[in-house]
Amino acid sequence: MKAYKLLVALVSLFILVSCEEEVFLDLEVREQKLVIEGRVVLNNDRENEPQTIVLSQLGEFFVNEETPRATGAIVWVTDRAGNRYDYTETSPGTYTNSGLVGAIGETYTLRINWNNEEFEAVETLVAVPEIDNIYQVFEEENLFEDEGIKIAIDFKDPANTRNFYFWETFKGDELQILPDAGNKFNLVREDEFFDGQEIIGYFPNEEVVFLPGDEVSVKQWGISENAFNYFFTLFDQSGRFGGVLDTPPIGVRGNIKNLTNPDNFPLGYFSASQVSERSYTIVEVEGE
Repeated sequence: MKAYKLLVALVSLFILVSCEEEVFLDLEVREQKLVIEGRVVLNNDRENEPQTIVLSQLGEFFVNEETPRATGAIVWVTDRAGNRYDYTETSPGTYTNSGLVGAIGETYTLRINWNNEEFEAVETLVAVPEIDNIYQVFEEENLFEDEGIKIAIDFKDPANTRNFYFWETFKGDELQILPDAGNKFNLVREDEFFDGQEIIGYFPNEEVVFLPGDEVSVKQWGISENAFNYFFTLFDQSGRFGGVLDTPPIGVRGNIKNLTNPDNFPLGYFSASQVSERSYTIVEVEGE
């Protein structure tokens, strides 16, 4: 990204001064990296939903091609008792397992063999309180936000324990996250200032405006402190996050290690989380 910003700055400068001299930049070719997207999920409302790991590849800068999927990998997860859950490649780069059911407090180890290298990540599944209510709120335009209908939720934070949260808001099936580094202040949050309190009217994504008829759903995830630090840094550096585990900036390292070649570390984060999900249909309200 630094190389890209440098290129943009140089091009802008040459336009301003009407310089006709050609300049060639020797841009470094980035080593191809494995991108790992996935988590072990505990969803009390969807117990039969399969667990999913997605593998893709991140290649050179400035290549206008879709990120290729990493196929032919061997993927499995083990728990502390040594139970092994093998994942099957159900579509290119997508690996699923229908037998693993997440458990709060259980520690899971992800192992991947791909391209003659072995990768590993370890995470403990974190609980999350239920979303008690979900509803719409109309907000007037201000210096920071657009006017319109926002979605809000209520929940009760558990007392006397550190909790870390991550929220996803969907319009239909589409995740709603705008390219703004300010996302780090409301999409991920720790309970330092509201431990044990009842949270009323929290906006899980304050930057998205909805219209009457929109089908909205919110997922509230419990995440570890390490996951919180990763996501917070990710938003801070990129200002965008197109999925729980979209392709991150090259400098943001997650919790996944390359056991074969440590210098060629993968991108992404393997998490283990309980989730609470609520849905709502936006309605027309007179005066809004």
